[in-house]
Amino acid sequence: MSNDHSPAVNLLVRQSEARAHVRATWKEKAGDLIDAHQLAFSAVASMIDRYSGRRFPKQPKAVEGRMSLSAQFIQGVDICETAISEGLYSQAAALLKQELETLAAIDEFETGRRRDGKTPNIANGLMKGFGAIYGDLNNIAHVSRHDLVMQLVTVQQGEICAPTLIPQLNEGLARFLYGNHVYFIVELTRQVARIFEEVFAEGLSDEEGKWTSLSMMILLKEKIIELPAETRARFPHLDFGRTS
Repeated sequence: MSNDHSPAVNLLVRQSEARAHVRATWKEKAGDLIDAHQLAFSAVASMIDRYSGRRFPKQPKAVEGRMSLSAQFIQGVDICETAISEGLYSQAAALLKQELETLAAIDEFETGRRRDGKTPNIANGLMKGFGAIYGDLNNIAHVSRHDLVMQLVTVQQGEICAPTLIPQLNEGLARFLYGNHVYFIVELTRQVARIFEEVFAEGLSDEEGKWTSLSMMILLKEKIIELPAETRARFPHLDFGRTS
């Protein structure tokens, strides 16, 4: 069998073309979320680049753990963004679950609660407000809910409704996943800044702080996140709307 004409290669080509089409369509519909991603990721990338040439003495285990987990998170940003933007939503949800668990583990190292071999506890610490979202991601990533599986891989054309091997755009799901991915990057940026503040007594630059703030403003405007109730009450003009 010639690999150039095998069924496997033909399917992969069709999937690749469909993913490119989903990405292009999503880019048109995503609004400012694409910019929010670039701003958030630029902030942490710039900060790490600024400190990368400095002498970095051996750190306590807790700091080393936070640094290693931060590097692991950053290595996965591109593949997570690709999975969301190209319609691979179940795979994207699994990656977002890992991002959320990584953020929780970094927090556990920082607060002295980390235990080797234990899954990070989302219900406690810095990420405790994301329990519901963690559950949503778990439902999307796992195949235990038939209605979600049908939504992810079913295409309807006229009277024909059947599973498809070709990725399809689901705009609502893409917004949910992409928006939370951006927020997780922002949270990672804050955690990395605290590491550098401990080691070098410096954190975000003014420009990096501005990029982070602009990214958060877009998430508010796009109703991915909302201001705390007390802030909305004191400054109603800052409330871009509630999450759906």
